[in-house]
Amino acid sequence: MKKLISALLMLASLQGFAQKSKVESAALYLRNGEIEDAKKSIDEAVLHEDTKADPKAWFYLTAVYDTIYRNPAYAALAGTDLVDKFFNGCKKCIEYDAKSRYSYYCKDQAIINAAFMLYNKAYNANDAKDYASAIKYYQNTLEVIPYDKNEDLKKNNLSENNIYLYMAYAAVQGEDKPKAKQYLQKLIDLNYQDHLIHMQMVNIYLEEKDTTTALQYMDKARSLFPQEKDLINQELNIYLAQGKMDVLIEKLNSALEVNSEDKTLLYVRGNVFDNFANDYLKKSKHDRDTSSTLKRKAQTEKVPAKKQALNNAANNFTKSSATNLNKSKEFAAKAEVDYLKVVELDPDYIDAYFNLGAMNNNRSTEIVEQINNIQANTQAEYDKKYKPLKQRQDSILNVSLGYFKRALEIAETKSEDTKESKAEKKAYLNDILFSMQQVYANLGDEKKTIEMKKRREEL
Repeated sequence: MKKLISALLMLASLQGFAQKSKVESAALYLRNGEIEDAKKSIDEAVLHEDTKADPKAWFYLTAVYDTIYRNPAYAALAGTDLVDKFFNGCKKCIEYDAKSRYSYYCKDQAIINAAFMLYNKAYNANDAKDYASAIKYYQNTLEVIPYDKNEDLKKNNLSENNIYLYMAYAAVQGEDKPKAKQYLQKLIDLNYQDHLIHMQMVNIYLEEKDTTTALQYMDKARSLFPQEKDLINQELNIYLAQGKMDVLIEKLNSALEVNSEDKTLLYVRGNVFDNFANDYLKKSKHDRDTSSTLKRKAQTEKVPAKKQALNNAANNFTKSSATNLNKSKEFAAKAEVDYLKVVELDPDYIDAYFNLGAMNNNRSTEIVEQINNIQANTQAEYDKKYKPLKQRQDSILNVSLGYFKRALEIAETKSEDTKESKAEKKAYLNDILFSMQQVYANLGDEKKTIEMKKRREEL
């Protein structure tokens, strides 16, 4: 039995020696340029129980794979996992090298080179839309940062901040929202000075229907970058989507205090005022119609108390209608001021011209109602009241027509290079021509009305 144990111990010793011999063989093969044999020997050595924790073995594996990577002549030996194995070799060499015998190479050189290789793998994976692999290689690159004593990575834009940025973008493109939020948050915690990071975080929470958290991130972003137009516009869009017009106006006013000649902000505020004006106009018409209905009911009511109640209610709705009409006019005037400022700043701002045309066209409807309500006993009396009202109506319609004509000029010059731009141009032309058709009809110009209709049909 003793002889058997002794024999087994001797066999184990010989196997260990054999593995150490493979490390030495790999070293010899490497020095002689016999890279295929060097790779075979060292691959076996690092897998064996006796040498898998030997820093010398990992040192030579790193050196062999480094040689293969750098020399096109050995391309046949470079598998798809070469960079992964090289990086792992660097880490193992550093991990097991307790006496720092190989630090000069593995820790100070090779692992830095591995970071550049990993970054290239990440870049290529990202380009191929393999975002999960891209994130993995970016993460590996990040692991090397603590070893970059000479800041070679940082000098090549591979700082911790930038790598997290690349990871965040890969996660966003790969629609991995949990990871995207994780990396974006890391950038925010690192005080990364880019407002787009905050915008992306806000967008993710908006997509998840978590408006409360989105606005929390927006508030922080606006405090850090108070003059960033992108953030201002994004914040306004959130409040616009929520229908919080009062908050929206407040935010717009604050933003315009920073830049009073921002045509986009002016247009948005004008559009909000315009919407307010239309809403109050609808309320005014509703109250007026309700008042008329109540008055008719009061005329046929026999019970005095009920008759009085109907008349009182009708009077209240009449007052409410007048109040809402005045508010509509006030907001319309404010909208007009903003739209006019926009076209002053940008004479080709088509949407502002179109809205100015629409606003003036809407104004003419009030005069139409006055015409429809003319009270006269004779034709002469009617004509006398009608003529000044019609002149006012035509004057307003011609102003409206002027704005629509300018919008049409701009629309006709729009590009048709792409399918999208062609569709956009057609939509503009259709809306403008339809509006002009209505104006010409109200002006009584039958020839022009038919012309606009025909042009629309030919689109």
